Parts: sequence; C-alpha cells; structure tokens
Amino acid sequence: MKNRLLKIMHIITTVMILIIMTSHVMAVSSDLPKPTSEFFVNDFAGVIDSEYEQLIQNEAVSLYKQTGAQIVVVTINNLDGESLEEYANDLFREWGIGSAEEDNGVLILVSVGDRMSRIEVGYGLEGALPDGKTGRIQDNYMIPYFRDGEYGLGIANGFLAIVKEVYNEYGIEYEPAEHQYISDYSREKDVDTGNIIPVMFVISLVIIDLIFFRGRITRFLLLTASSGRRSGGGMYRGGRGGGGFSGGGGSSGGGGSSRKW
Repeated sequence: MKNRLLKIMHIITTVMILIIMTSHVMAVSSDLPKPTSEFFVNDFAGVIDSEYEQLIQNEAVSLYKQTGAQIVVVTINNLDGESLEEYANDLFREWGIGSAEEDNGVLILVSVGDRMSRIEVGYGLEGALPDGKTGRIQDNYMIPYFRDGEYGLGIANGFLAIVKEVYNEYGIEYEPAEHQYISDYSREKDVDTGNIIPVMFVISLVIIDLIFFRGRITRFLLLTASSGRRSGGGMYRGGRGGGGFSGGGGSSGGGGSSRKW
C-alpha cells in the first residue's frame, strides 16, 4: 500500500513539474507576437498606411531574393514595461530574422505608445550597420516624422536607408523594386490552440511511462527540455510567417541603436 501511494505521488509530482515547465515555455513564447503572413511587414499597432506597407514588402522581398538578407518591420502598441532592447533581441531570435549561416537580418521595431524605436542588427551586418549609423538613420529619417505622428512615412524612410546600406554591403547597386507582392496585411490574431494538443500528449505519455516503463521516457524528456533552455530555447526559434516567407534562423547579439522621442 505504501509503495503504491509513493508511486501515485511520484506520478502526480512529475506531471505537475512538466505542466509548470511547459506552461513557462509557452508563456515566454506567447509574450511575443507571431509574424504576419507577409513576414516583412508586421504593423500590429496599425499605424502604417497600406501604400507604405506595400512599398516595404516589395523592397524587402526584392532585397531578400537578391542577397538573402531580411529586413523586418514591426510596430507594437507598447512594451508593457519590458526593456526595448531585450524585447527587440528576443523577437529577432524568436522569428529567426536573416539566415542562420550569415546572420544577415535587421529588425526595425517601433513601440508607438512608449514613443520608442530600435534598429536591431544581426551579427553579419554589424559592419555595414554599426550602432552609430543606425542611430543616425533614426535621428535623420525616422524620429522627425514620428514626432508629427507620420509613422508610416518615418518607417519607410528609415527602412529604405537601411536597404541601401545592405545593397552596398553586397556590392549591388540599388534599384527600386519593380514586382508588386500583393498582400492582405491581415492584423487579426487567431487564438493559437496548437500548443494544447502537444501538452496533453506529453502528460499522457508521462503517465503511461511511469506506469509501464518506470519513468525512462520521462527522464529523457526532462533532460531534453533542460538542454533546450540552456541553448537559448531553440525550439521556438524561427519565423512562422506565411506567403512563402519566414525567418531563416538568424540571430542578433544586441547590435543596433535605440531612440525615444
């Protein structure tokens, strides 16, 4: 009887630990928005006019097809007290902006309610876009328009300035994009129920494992989850954007600049 009770307590404890671990990882991931179907334009704050969204998408796709570099624009309503730099770095890695081989991604993040912006640069483009240069791009091309509430124009100006610098880095002469990449720019956020099924499966697997296999599979899962956290949470890395475009696994080390207006 005592052994049976201990076994039941072991099962309950293990399941609770797994639920807490899984919930924590899901919470960290859910704090960050998922990319829109277009990936390169993510106007969650709803401040970019459609003409500027289309321009950014066209130029971003053209640049990506010619160089492999990815420049992604994100606007949000506010940071909810989180550090702008940490948020930008986490979002950059979560979406995997740029390629994993070259880390040639750039994130333009604008938090409208906080009146803050940041240009986050991947490792591979830090030579072409050092902190001072990204700061000047914001000061000269973006912030003056933000102060007047013209977010779309300011973002488009800063975006194009960065595009030209990236083309220069690859030795390609800049020419305006000709092809029109049509999009619906959907801003609707569907409830993500995709994580519920895996959680229930894990819990069921743990119970079966403890009853029939003395916890061997559970120990393996716990070690795997622990290893994933130490390596930076790679299971959530990379974009999930549709439209044929997504992140390539790029990373950022904190290079770039922040501004407040």
